[in-house]
Amino acid sequence: MAEAAADTVSSEIGQAVGEVPRLITNWKPVPAGTDGAITLAGTAVGVAAAIAVSLTGIVPWRLAPICAVAGVLGMFADSLLGATLERCGFLGNNAVNFASTAIAALIAFQIP
Repeated sequence: MAEAAADTVSSEIGQAVGEVPRLITNWKPVPAGTDGAITLAGTAVGVAAAIAVSLTGIVPWRLAPICAVAGVLGMFADSLLGATLERCGFLGNNAVNFASTAIAALIAFQIP
């Protein structure tokens, strides 16, 4: 849930703020809404969203930092998958969202 919130909030705010988005794979400027594009503002609110979801009590308090870290890393995985597999047409948006959420879950289980 932390990854899904982080991804959604970062995408919406990143497009709304008006910064020049950059492709996560090569840091080149791209138009707003480009798959795999990130902004500083979008990333910052994505991190905040992952933390907020982690602190809701869905998981025990001692696991909240793991949840937040996994959510943020999953958000970056979403951007990376969007910049590569989605832009090339190998995956659609729903598949990218599913994969990045699964990646975040796998990361969470790997953190001791």
